[in-house]
Amino acid sequence: MNDRVDEDLVLTCRQGDTSAYAALVQRHYRHVFALCLGMLANVHDAEDTAQETMLKGFLSLRKLTRPEQFEPWILRIARHLCIDLLRRRKRAKSLTPERQTPAQPSNENHDLEGAVRRLPQELRLPLTLFYFEHKDAGSIARKLKISPSLVYERIRAARKELHELLTERGTHE
Repeated sequence: MNDRVDEDLVLTCRQGDTSAYAALVQRHYRHVFALCLGMLANVHDAEDTAQETMLKGFLSLRKLTRPEQFEPWILRIARHLCIDLLRRRKRAKSLTPERQTPAQPSNENHDLEGAVRRLPQELRLPLTLFYFEHKDAGSIARKLKISPSLVYERIRAARKELHELLTERGTHE
């Protein structure tokens, strides 16, 4: 059913109706943003990359060979843009000398965001989809192409690691 709706919207957009793409954005932006947040662990970068993804999708819509596969296609674009950003960051970081970083603000949200950012991507992505996107283990498993039990295992491991990161930080200050 959803694939059919996406297919109709893609075909309508290709005929010049840009409001059809607006409907596609409305339907899929949250999923794209969640993927970006899971990979980048930074709300601002995730918002920027999600918007860039939707723009790139619009500009490349004619390249989509199977219109009913819009969601996996747009998520693939998002994933590639996130990987590109992470590579640019890594390259830039290796070119700049290490500096002393100022003490983190004591705001709990910054502590949590920083701890989530420190999680490995394989733990961060299921955790983000589960808690921020309210996805069930089955849909996360399909999206990540892993089993539901592995989704739960990774969420459990992510929570444990978050706990250790957050309590470790409190004991060292």
